[in-house]
Amino acid sequence: MKFKDLLVPFGFSLILVILINKFFFSSKPQQNGQAVRSGQRFTAPTSKQAARPLNREIDFIDEKPRGRAEKVEVETDLAKFIFTTNGAALDRLQMKRKINGETKLIDTVFPVNHTQREDSCFLVAFDEKTPFYYSFVDKKETDSEIEVQFRYSSAASDVNVNKIYTIFKETNKLNLTVEVEPKKGSEQMVEARIFFPSPFMHDVQEAPSSVIETEGGKIEKTSGGRLKKQDGWHNPQLFGAENKYFTHVMVGDRDKFAQRTYYRAPSKEKIFAILEGPIVTKKTRWTVSFYVGPKEEQAMALVDPRLEQTLGYAGLLAPISKVLLSLLNYIYKYVHNYGWAIIILTLFVRLLLLPFTYKSGLGGKKQGDLQKKLKYVEQKYKHDREALAREKMALMKKHAMPGLGGCLPLLLQFPLFIALSAVLRSSIEFYRAPFLIWSDLSAKDPYYILPLLMAGVMLIQGLMGPKEQRTMFVVMAILFAALFQGLSAGLLLYIFVSTLLGLVQMIVQKKLKAA
Repeated sequence: MKFKDLLVPFGFSLILVILINKFFFSSKPQQNGQAVRSGQRFTAPTSKQAARPLNREIDFIDEKPRGRAEKVEVETDLAKFIFTTNGAALDRLQMKRKINGETKLIDTVFPVNHTQREDSCFLVAFDEKTPFYYSFVDKKETDSEIEVQFRYSSAASDVNVNKIYTIFKETNKLNLTVEVEPKKGSEQMVEARIFFPSPFMHDVQEAPSSVIETEGGKIEKTSGGRLKKQDGWHNPQLFGAENKYFTHVMVGDRDKFAQRTYYRAPSKEKIFAILEGPIVTKKTRWTVSFYVGPKEEQAMALVDPRLEQTLGYAGLLAPISKVLLSLLNYIYKYVHNYGWAIIILTLFVRLLLLPFTYKSGLGGKKQGDLQKKLKYVEQKYKHDREALAREKMALMKKHAMPGLGGCLPLLLQFPLFIALSAVLRSSIEFYRAPFLIWSDLSAKDPYYILPLLMAGVMLIQGLMGPKEQRTMFVVMAILFAALFQGLSAGLLLYIFVSTLLGLVQMIVQKKLKAA
């Protein structure tokens, strides 16, 4: 095979790499605005000149603990919450997920020690003298919600603070009510800030991202490592942080607490969203609503439909991704394993495309026959250019296949591949989903078995095809194995099974023709 014949598969592979990077690994530039509108970005100064700088520091009141911290546990069908009197904070959050029919607890908020007080979840801080040692007041429960109340009142502070958590039993919604009451005779101006972290999971290596509804109503996400320290946003209607599978986001601010919002990034693994409230001099009460749960369309829709934009498969191909995910979930109800569900879905897709792939196979054979006849004509009329051109034209008219016909199966499969890839790498349904020797279909294959099997099937296809195309298939097999080894095991399973079914179809078509 000539070197120029390798340019086509190499060019196609290069385009595939560019498209994959564009769809899954690119980040959109962020825009700066000028007018003060909800969700508009601003850049704060580093000193008190034109405006106040962003305040990420917490100055705790220097006082001794009031005995051992008291824990308050709240459990619903969706999650397990553990609150603590230390900071009146959410000490631990464990989300409930059914994995292979068994309910598992997945931690997204972990307890902090005494040296990490500023990392407490839903900590309420002030410019000076932030309280930390609260008292548990009460726990109330109704048919639809559970309420937990804490209070801080001490001579060490000029302000009394009430914190009330409302956990909704049937959704992943949590309300935080903050009430501040300056003491009589105190002329101190009070400005509260609420800190809450991104979800954290020890076995998820991807960095967390910010989640902001910009002034245009669009959800903007930025990796924590790319957040600019001095960037903030004016009173956004949706603000928080996410990781690959869960999100902690403010979704409601009925009392207009969040005047300014910004982030603190203490590490690559965690970022903190900060809601900065208004300055008050009298007793004031605010209620802020949060979504704390999985990045799952149905769960998010129950709390706020805007959250759908945070899903990993949101975008142009989202309708296809939703259909594929629905099919996988439907099949899962019967087979109870997402690995087998992927195999059955792959078989269904191949059957759906069978009319096109069958014609493509016939077209490939005809193209091979055409190439042989062209070589014969070139040899026969190599000394007569006019006759050569005439005979070539006659052969092309008689035997040539339309170029699009051979590419049509690939063109149809490519959007399915992109849409399914987004589903398998970001949908929580596949987190820790086992299949045979693989313990997590959402993670890459740690044994490199699937990319090697895929390459092996491609090599067999090449050996069964025309001799002129064998070198091309060898190059493509090696290239695709190297390119796809970092994909999720679930997606590699889909590619391998699809390639294997293509090989089976090729063998059957050859046998039918021979018969």
